[in-house]
Order: sequence, then structure tokens, then C-alpha cells
Amino acid sequence: MRSISAEDRRDYHLFNMIIVDDEERARVGIRTLIDWQAHGIVIIAEARDGQEALDILGTHPVDIMLTDIRMPQMDGLELISIVSGKYPHIKSVIMSGYDDFAYAQQAIRVGASNYLLKPSRRQEILNTILDITEQIQSEKLEIKSLEHLRQGFRESLPLLKEKTLSQLVLTESPAYPQLLANLKMNNLIFPYLLYGVILLRIDNFRQLHQKYLHEDTELLKYGLKNICEESLPETIVCIAFEHQDDIVLILNTDELLDHEELSGYIRIIQDNILSYLRFTVSAGIGSIDKNLQHLRRSFLEASQALNTRNYTGTGKIVEFSGEFDDEASQSSYPLHEEQEVLKAVRNSSPEEIAGKLTQFNVALQPETVSRDQVIKSSFALFFALYKLCIENNVNVNKVFGQNLTELIQVLSRSSLDHIFQSLLETALLVSEHLTSKKNSNKLLEAAKLYIGQNYMKDINREIVAREIYITPGYLSLLFKQQLKISFTDYLHKIRIEHACLLFKDPGMRIEDIALQSGYNDTKYFYQVFKKYKGITPNQFRSNAE
Repeated sequence: MRSISAEDRRDYHLFNMIIVDDEERARVGIRTLIDWQAHGIVIIAEARDGQEALDILGTHPVDIMLTDIRMPQMDGLELISIVSGKYPHIKSVIMSGYDDFAYAQQAIRVGASNYLLKPSRRQEILNTILDITEQIQSEKLEIKSLEHLRQGFRESLPLLKEKTLSQLVLTESPAYPQLLANLKMNNLIFPYLLYGVILLRIDNFRQLHQKYLHEDTELLKYGLKNICEESLPETIVCIAFEHQDDIVLILNTDELLDHEELSGYIRIIQDNILSYLRFTVSAGIGSIDKNLQHLRRSFLEASQALNTRNYTGTGKIVEFSGEFDDEASQSSYPLHEEQEVLKAVRNSSPEEIAGKLTQFNVALQPETVSRDQVIKSSFALFFALYKLCIENNVNVNKVFGQNLTELIQVLSRSSLDHIFQSLLETALLVSEHLTSKKNSNKLLEAAKLYIGQNYMKDINREIVAREIYITPGYLSLLFKQQLKISFTDYLHKIRIEHACLLFKDPGMRIEDIALQSGYNDTKYFYQVFKKYKGITPNQFRSNAE
């Protein structure tokens, strides 16, 4: 094996490569005939067979592995198979003679990124490796892009914004002044006279959901909203929010835009989404008119345009035909009933929850609207319950299982009665978890109250637990989960803060202060005080004076 030193390794540019070949002449040729450093590549190590290569990979950072097929101990096929499972980020390139071409094809199947036929020319080897570096760089940029979206998502205030925009557009008679005040908190204002809605729908959304984890799917939708808001000219205010996996764009402008202008802007949005996020969207266009009240009608128009039977394919742009179907307004989402269900889940009995759910189901009007619309609305309530769990730090896996996508797919193939029953069971389970959490909060407050009244006594975890009728272990868990602090640290902090108040009396001896703060041992009091205050009691008294 030949390996570069740690000092040399600090100088590498972007990519580390290992050469695996039992022929020294072949390894030396590959290493010396190409100026790898000039292309940002360092030959970080060489190995004579697959087993030696695996030993190196355990201690060296490697991006690219160039390996022969026929080697002693462990051949290239077995090596690539192991590396693909253990180090999936490593790109493998197989080298084989013409007689081994079938092995090269098998290597591709087990994880190799490319292959070279021996003997290979210098430029052919270099081009192949440079193609691999471009793949790695592209993957790194995609990861960086997702991380950037993740950071922006965490730092924003999506919940209030989404809820407010949803009420503004989807409810029939919202409280406009309050909603506009909420939007102003997010630095969102509508300065112009005209309003309209564009509705965007991700094409083949199910495939996207299968490709990415749930969090990454949400990040992509977050990125989609950003692209929409940033793609239109400054003369048009564009605010985006999510509704049942669609993206609703509120347009605010001082000029009446015709179909051709709106379609042009939508095509820009579609091109940017395809370029940056790698998927397509279709759009439904509602009319533009004066005053905020028009937003709801424009949304219904855009929704009907997008749901028309004539709409097929991907990347489509469909304008409202002008013939409004009353069914569209009848099938709008019962937001008020949803809020009543969530309120009952937070505070009410199982009977009250069941009653509110029945009202929600009746409001969906399953006997008059399409099954697809009822299913979508039911799933929206599922996600509202899911969001309620997140907001209250309830473990969603205990309520919805490990795979929410699988749950939704199963329910989508179920009868409406089964879906409604599943909604009721989920709502009741969420309510149980919230009630349990409230009881935990009450127990914690009881423990804090007892400590506040008895900290000067010789109390400990067991005594406090016995007083509020729980086990010492559960008491410790409450402090850790709710306050992110241990029981002992909390007790010490209460005692030390009381001691600091007593130091205001210059006539009190430190021994008396320690005793009144719950410490019979003055030396131990000195140790604890310095740990939590960073100075000794004498220094604290001097500073106070």
C-alpha cells in the first residue's frame, strides 16, 4: 500500500481517489502519467486487492475508487458491492480487459458508476474520472441547496403566515383587519387595488413523495413558494401559501393583467421550478378584480380551472372558462368545522370530539360532491391533526405510525366510512396524548410548588415524588422533558437564588444563610454556590456591597 501523509492530505483540493490493482506497474502508471493535482484530485492511497482497500477506506476519506476486477484475496466485484453498501458516497470506476466485459456490466449492477476497458489511454481515464467529479459536485450542490432551504424554513414564521393566508382566501367572510394585521407582522402588505389567485399543483406528486423523505418534500414545497414569490416582477406583489399540497399564489397589482401576460409569468415560474427543483407544476388562473373579497372567488375559479376534465398532462396552464360551477363553491374546505374539531381535540370529551367530527363530515357533503374532493378534505384534517401534534411536542410516530405516506396511501383506497372512522380514532388518540401532557404539566407544577415551599428543609427527589404521588424516576423525567434540567440542578438553583436574597442583609452570617437555604454543611454550601454563581459567597457579598 502507498498512502500520502496527513500533512500532504491537508493540501488536497476537492476529491480524494484510491487506486486498487494487484499490478504495481498499473498503479504507478495511473498515478504518474496524469497530473491529478491540476484537476483537483489527490491519489490518497493505493491498494493491491479488495481487502487491503477496505482497510484503507476505514481510515481515509475517499471520494472515488478506481479498481481492477481480477485481484487476489477479494476481487473488484465483491469490493464494489461492499463499498456500495458501507460507503454509498464513494463513486467506483471498474477497470477490466475485453474478456472481462461481462464482469464490468455486473459491476455496474452492484454499484459501479462507470467502467474502463484495459488498456485505457491516459485521456480516457482522465475524462472518466472528471465525469465522476462532476457527479459528486452536483450531488454536493443539491445537498447544500436542501440544507439552505432547511435553514430558511426553520428560521421563518410559516405557521402564522400560512394560517392567515388560508383564512384570507378560503373562508367566506373572514375578519380582514385582523388577518391583515397578522400579515403585517410577517412584513406582508397589499399596496395595490387589484387582486387575483393562481393555483399551482405539483405534477405526479405521489412520485415526488415516494422519492423524498417527508421533511425533504416539505422543504421542496417551501422552495417552490420562494421561487414563485421571487419570479414575478416588482410591480406585482406575489404571496404564496400551501393548501392541500397545492400552492396558492395571491397576486396584488395596479394593472389589469390579461391571459397572455399571466401565462408568460407562469411559464417563468415553471421554468425556474424545473431548473432548481427538478419537477413540473401545472397552473389554474382565476380572474383579477378589485378588493380583497374577490380573492375567494378567484381561488374557486382557479381551482375549477385546474380540476376541469379538459385538463390533462403536465406543465399545463388553464384559465377559468367564465362558466362557474356551483359545485365548486359547495365543495370548498370546511375550515370552520376543522377548527372546531381541533378545539375539541384540545379540550373536550370523546363524545364532543365525535360530534364535531360528524359536523365536519356533514359539511363535506359527500352525497353531492366527488369522492376525490371528500378524500382530499379528509386528508387535510389528518394533516391538521398531525400539525397539532408537532405544535404540542407530541410524538407523531405514536399517533400516525412510522410511515405517514403509507397510511395515506392505504386510506386513499378505503371506503369513506373507513376514512371517517380512521379520522375519529386518530383524533381521539391525539386527544389522549394532549391530556397526558397536560397532566404531566400539572404534576411538574405541583413539584415546583412543593420545592418552593420546602427548599430550606432536608428534601430530596424521593421526598418530593412521594408528596405528589409519583415515582422518583418519573419525577426526574418530568424535569428533563419539560424544563431540560435535572431535579438536583433545579433544587440547587432555587436554594442558591434564595441565598442571594439573604446576602442583602449584611448582618447575617454565611453559616446562617446556608442553613436557611437548605444546606446544613457550610463547606458544601460554598462548593455549590461557586458552581452555580462562579464566585464564592464572600466574593458575592463583597460585590453586592
